Amino acid sequence: MLDVTSVSVEEAGPDRVRVRGASGHARPDALKVAVGYRDSFIGEGQISYAGPGAAARGRLALAIVEERLQLTGVAYDDARFELVGFDALHGHALAAAAGEPYEVRARVAARTSSMAEALRVGNEVETLYTNGPAGGGGVTKSAREVVAVASTFVARDLVRPRVEFVTV
Repeated sequence: MLDVTSVSVEEAGPDRVRVRGASGHARPDALKVAVGYRDSFIGEGQISYAGPGAAARGRLALAIVEERLQLTGVAYDDARFELVGFDALHGHALAAAAGEPYEVRARVAARTSSMAEALRVGNEVETLYTNGPAGGGGVTKSAREVVAVASTFVARDLVRPRVEFVTV
C-alpha cells in the first residue's frame, strides 16, 4: 500500500520535478467498504401566511401541528417546526429582533421510521386549511426515504473480486 503522507515535490530543472518521501506498507488485512442502508423517512409539510399578523399565525400553525402530531400519535424521532423566511436559519432569538415580516412559510419536517408515519406529517399540515389560523394557503407536502451510508471494514479473505460486463 502506498503512503504519500510525507511526500514532497521540488523543482529539479526545466520540465523536471523530484518526488521524495513516499513509502510503502504491506496491504491491510481488511478492506474499507461503504454500505448504503435505509436509515429513515422524512415527512414534510408547508403552508404560507401573509398580511398583518402573518408571523403570529404561522407560529400558531406550528403549535397546532406539533400538538396534533402528539395527540394523533405520530411517531417521529426528530422534528423541526420553523417559519421559513423568519427563523429557519438562525432561530427565534435572532429573528425576534428583526421585526415582523409581511409573509412567512410555516414548515414542519420530521424523521420517522416508516413511510406511513412520514406521510402523516404532511397531512397534519394540510389540515390547517380548515383547522388552523385564517388565511393559510399554498400547502405543499412530501415524504421521502433517507438512504444513509456507513463506512466499515470487511476481512479481505471474504471478498472475491469479480468483473461483470452488462450491456444495455
